Amino acid sequence: MDVVGLGALNVDLIYQVDPLLLGLEAGRERVGSYHEFEDLLNSLKSKAKLRIKNGGGSAANTIYALAKMGFSCGYLGKVGKDGEGDFLLEGLMKVGVNTEKIKREGRSGLCVVLLGKRKDRSIIILPHTNDTFSDSDLDPEYVNEAEFLHMSSFLGDVPFKAQKTIARKTRAKISFDPGEPHASKGMKELIPILERTFILFSTGREVEILTHHDYKEGCKELLKLGIEIVACKLGEKGSYILCQEEELEIFPQEGKIVDTTGAGDVYAAGFLAGLLKKLSLAECARLATLAASQSIRGFGRKTYPGQEILSGFTKKGR
Repeated sequence: MDVVGLGALNVDLIYQVDPLLLGLEAGRERVGSYHEFEDLLNSLKSKAKLRIKNGGGSAANTIYALAKMGFSCGYLGKVGKDGEGDFLLEGLMKVGVNTEKIKREGRSGLCVVLLGKRKDRSIIILPHTNDTFSDSDLDPEYVNEAEFLHMSSFLGDVPFKAQKTIARKTRAKISFDPGEPHASKGMKELIPILERTFILFSTGREVEILTHHDYKEGCKELLKLGIEIVACKLGEKGSYILCQEEELEIFPQEGKIVDTTGAGDVYAAGFLAGLLKKLSLAECARLATLAASQSIRGFGRKTYPGQEILSGFTKKGR
């Protein structure tokens, strides 16, 4: 197996509406209570248009994208014993993801994504069964079958502890995309994972939260922990890649922007695809950038790239 994912599995409900109309801050991600979530959905019925219902979760998006590119992928996580759980599993299986280690319990996680006029987004999450993922749900031998373990943030402390456990036990190379929820826990809490991480994907803001430095200086600090590659995602400014031997600044691809939800997750998929194909660091970054740029041309996972994106890179590079 090429990559196993570990992270939250959510049903994304993507609405087009100015977050400020609902009293929400644009560009941020946070957890909502059950009652707040219900009130928000009721408000959205009259004020917004539902663009798409989609499978989501950062690591799940990355694994979906990798599988669509033709890589062998599996997943560890939890979905509910409900119709939303069926929806999530069917979406992953459709592109060939092995779902045998995804457990079913309670209610599935939900995520409302609000897209503003400038294509910025606000995210409100109701984790449900994701918060119950624990050490007992881990399968180290299953993970050890893969070259990479790709992890992204859960919101609860119990699944975060499980991620630290598997980071300690696995022989797979760790790919880690903490997201703002994990980054906000601080460097001390993340050290058990960061010290075992092969490649770290993080936004400039997350690097600054973690290190209290600007992103370039912060990436250098993170590299000192033993991380092999730090890939810093900078949105419309592109990305900054750092390892011991190289420092790269990659400019973004020009193109149509419809929905940026999951773009960073597809970026990670493109980069991991490059590593699996043994491409140079620069080619990995360019493949990641191209994959992300394709993903934002439509809503949800519909525009995630397929195997055709690899042809120009595997044969002659770009």
